[in-house]
Amino acid sequence: MTTIRYTDFSSLAPLTSLCAAATAEHPLVIALDGFCASGKTTLAEELHTRFGARVIHTDDFYLPAQMRTDERYAEPGGTIHYERLRAEVIEHLGEPSLTYGIFSHAVMDIVGHITLHSAPVTVIEGAYASHPALGDYMNVRCFMETSPDEQRRRILARNGPERLRLFEERWIPYEIRYEAAFGIRARADFHILT
Repeated sequence: MTTIRYTDFSSLAPLTSLCAAATAEHPLVIALDGFCASGKTTLAEELHTRFGARVIHTDDFYLPAQMRTDERYAEPGGTIHYERLRAEVIEHLGEPSLTYGIFSHAVMDIVGHITLHSAPVTVIEGAYASHPALGDYMNVRCFMETSPDEQRRRILARNGPERLRLFEERWIPYEIRYEAAFGIRARADFHILT
């Protein structure tokens, strides 16, 4: 594992050199996992801008209402609909395009679909992107995190005090339990600190 302190884009050279070398014949698939507010979405968008990476967000695969049971929430990483992520995205990574449903947290259901065409670099970004139920689909595993104080500051600035409380009481403990259960950080190729 390589640990990177992400201070600016040049500090990511060990990862970005792999992106620069990717081609249609030799594509690169990155699982960009990590704790909330660690910079996963920001980094994924930067990889999109600089390398034309197609980006898939795990937030688009939240559990539908009928699957939200106590048993499912008791599973480490059980808050993601990994079955749908696998069926709609993972199983189609090598195809010319893939289409998947976009989950809306506002209506708690799929509200539309998006089609992404193949690209030399694909980033599956978000908590649970390295869930074992998804298999070893990736060439590179990344795990991102920041200090608890910085995480709290970012969530407060991004989501406000009411949502911060929800993150602290619910989502952060889920993510910590998932990481500990599957050793996600230890299995990463790149440990990115922000």
